[in-house]
Amino acid sequence: MNEKASHRIELTVNRDAVAAPVHHAAIACREIIDFCFNSISSADLSQRPKAASSFFRFDPKGPDLNADGRRALYESWILAKAFQDLMRGVRASLEEAYFVIQLISQPIQIRSATTLADLFSPFRERAGKKKFPDLLKLVNASLTEPLAFSDAFQSLQDARNCLEHRNGIVGKIDAGDGQAMKLTFPRVKLFYFRNGEEIEVVEGEPVDAGDGKGEVEILMRLEVRERTIGLGERIILTARDFDEIAFGCFFFGSQLTLRLPQPTHV
Repeated sequence: MNEKASHRIELTVNRDAVAAPVHHAAIACREIIDFCFNSISSADLSQRPKAASSFFRFDPKGPDLNADGRRALYESWILAKAFQDLMRGVRASLEEAYFVIQLISQPIQIRSATTLADLFSPFRERAGKKKFPDLLKLVNASLTEPLAFSDAFQSLQDARNCLEHRNGIVGKIDAGDGQAMKLTFPRVKLFYFRNGEEIEVVEGEPVDAGDGKGEVEILMRLEVRERTIGLGERIILTARDFDEIAFGCFFFGSQLTLRLPQPTHV
């Protein structure tokens, strides 16, 4: 009686691919924000920009904006797009993490005619159908140390919605308590310890551990910075604000990769 032959195939998982989507988004968005905000700051916004072509142009009349109104319009549009791309990058990295965890958590038996696309498809479909909090919860359950990012991701979503649909002006739909919109943006906190007390690194302030050794270990931790915007007020973020948010998302991707579990089978 002939026994069916079985063969073992080993796949090498590139863990850096988990962080790649959010890393790319953070770098690209930060660069574009820097360029656009610098350009806006030096431009004459009292007039509409010149047309790229004067041969034929669809040119309807719109609201007569002054410099402040045009600046608000440009900045809100650019920030909405940047937040959208950041969220897409964070989501894609989390889906990649889920995919890797499923692959390395247990041996997988397949038929000989199965392609890699056939093997990977169910995992990617399951990840794509899950809401962000549920997906993060599933991934966190397998990480060596969980990552808290649901509130930050929701704030990115809330800010994008307000910027895109209401030109950044906080409306009742944005204000959870009816009075103000509370956002908790991701940030990376730099800190060190002085006599057992945690001290945040602040620009312009000397770093001193107070032990007389002259050496200080700078540590990093992913946190959230809370921002409250009142009803009827506009979400105002500088390029520096966005730089902090983008770096927080970048750091999230790095920590996600570092905390992936080791394979449970060989």
